Amino acid sequence: MSSDLIIVKVNKKALLKKFVRFPYDLYEGDKYWVPPLMMEEIKSLIPERNPSLSQSDFGCWLVLRRNKIVGRVAAFINRKDNRIRERKAVRFGMIDFIDDASVCEILLNEVENWAHEKELDLVEGPLGPGHFDRNCVLVDGFDELPTAISSYNYPYYGKHIESYGYAKEVDYLEHRIKISEGPDPRVEKISSYVLKKKGLSLWSARSKKQLILRGKEFFNLINEAYAGLHDFVSLSDEEIDYLIDHFFSFIETKYVKIVVDEKGDIVAAGVAMESVSKALQSSGGKLLPFGWLKMFLAMQSNDVLDLCLVAVANKFRGAGLNSIVMHEMHKTAFDNGLKWAETNGELETNSSVLTMWDGYDYRTHKRRRIYSKILNESTI
Repeated sequence: MSSDLIIVKVNKKALLKKFVRFPYDLYEGDKYWVPPLMMEEIKSLIPERNPSLSQSDFGCWLVLRRNKIVGRVAAFINRKDNRIRERKAVRFGMIDFIDDASVCEILLNEVENWAHEKELDLVEGPLGPGHFDRNCVLVDGFDELPTAISSYNYPYYGKHIESYGYAKEVDYLEHRIKISEGPDPRVEKISSYVLKKKGLSLWSARSKKQLILRGKEFFNLINEAYAGLHDFVSLSDEEIDYLIDHFFSFIETKYVKIVVDEKGDIVAAGVAMESVSKALQSSGGKLLPFGWLKMFLAMQSNDVLDLCLVAVANKFRGAGLNSIVMHEMHKTAFDNGLKWAETNGELETNSSVLTMWDGYDYRTHKRRRIYSKILNESTI
């Protein structure tokens, strides 16, 4: 490691703000990086504001060279995930650094030392404490704009992480889908037939309040449908309340598609939102004093829909409900003049989701990776 590098643990508010600020400086002027809202990033690292942290041990570090920040990393121990999967793992996340292998090395070495102190033997990431946190390293698609809930990084990230002994654990794929043409009437006919045959129907929220009232039922479906997926841990009641407040508060109800059974219970759901990536870029990640106005103006020319998630109850898995939900999304997007849809990360092994796009005009244009490394005495 370079002798002019020092690592500092983030243990006070002033350093926390610098920790959050670093990527805004690192990516200043980059046309593909989408800045998250800075205040939300700070809140996500305060246990009293983020219930996912209450289930995890965590630490944050900065690397400095001559008093200038050149890298950052966070580490999380999701105890619940470790118990369920019967392992001793630590997650590294929020990793950013200049193009210098020594900086990457000192960051990951600190995470590994921390894992060793906690008697853990596996490091994986980038991952956050919860499933819906930003994760992965972009390894392909560096000339594509990410969705607001995804992320971007420079091409050198993967190279430096791999040079320190980390190997691919799993990849996620993202797609860009053309929606400039109206939905296929044949799909409409098939969807209507499937719903009728299964005794199901579409349910639409008339207001955001009505949608929020079904929030717990919605996220309980997520817990059921996502069980067994890589890095997913069932959401606690506290996390569900947090997600209802933070997720449903800005979602337009017209882009929430829900299928219910004869009892009115939710059995399938999908959520999308009009892309705010360019709007966030225009605001620089700040709402005040005029960031909100810049975002509003940028949204007037948006023609992209971000597909956030889709979930189907186990008893209806394989019945085509995910395609029905996407078909309803397509109709609403088309009616609102949108021309493209962007998926978020989909596990490369999740064929039931990946084949959902076979009837669409799409291209797979981004690949993201989670890395892992098994620790032993010689690696510490």
